[in-house]
Amino acid sequence: MFVYIWKHNDTPFYVGLTKAISRTNPLNAGGRNWLCKQKLAEVGPKNVVVELHRVESTEEGQKLECSLIEKYGRIQLNNGPLTNLKVGGDGTETMSDSGRLATSERMKKNNPMQDPKVRAKLLARMNDPDVKARFAGDNNPAKRPEVREKLLAKWQDSEYKERQRAAKTGKPIHSDEEKEKRRQRLLGPDNPMREYHKVLNSDPAIKAKRVERLRSPEVQAKISVALKLSWAKRKGLI
Repeated sequence: MFVYIWKHNDTPFYVGLTKAISRTNPLNAGGRNWLCKQKLAEVGPKNVVVELHRVESTEEGQKLECSLIEKYGRIQLNNGPLTNLKVGGDGTETMSDSGRLATSERMKKNNPMQDPKVRAKLLARMNDPDVKARFAGDNNPAKRPEVREKLLAKWQDSEYKERQRAAKTGKPIHSDEEKEKRRQRLLGPDNPMREYHKVLNSDPAIKAKRVERLRSPEVQAKISVALKLSWAKRKGLI
């Protein structure tokens, strides 16, 4: 077990408890709270100094973590520099339902995106023509051949596919009720996509690209396999 302190210019800003030493590395910031990530982005992970304490048990680690957080103080309470949102002592354990609810409410309350001014500022920024131009057309990173190949290779991995499927199975958002709600929203008269298809179909360049793709050997092969499978099912062969 390890208790670690992240520091910048000799000032601590995060205290954590972990079983894996790799989690003490500031470059592995996944799973930390938004305030900690904000601080890391500000100072840069490579400029963080890690103070490491090895402990023999979870109980010892939890006590040390709590004492260090209390010693240095938290930004949230205006009594210190730490970005921790909790008093500590619950690391490496599965959070209870009540704990999850309390954490959710706390994060909603402290999340800057709950501020209408912040949301309005972000929306204005995202609607800025210069920002849109950076992600439109050929500037879209997903259109780069190397990025597309990387994404495609990732989804060819059966283990990755299974992890994604398992993560989504049983979630309310994937229930039949939620799917029907989304379907009705798409069918709603105020949905702009109801009319956008007319623009797409009237664009010769888009139409030519779509036809070319549909007539490609790989797509034709997929369609053929799907049709044969459908007929086999209807005839009771499988």
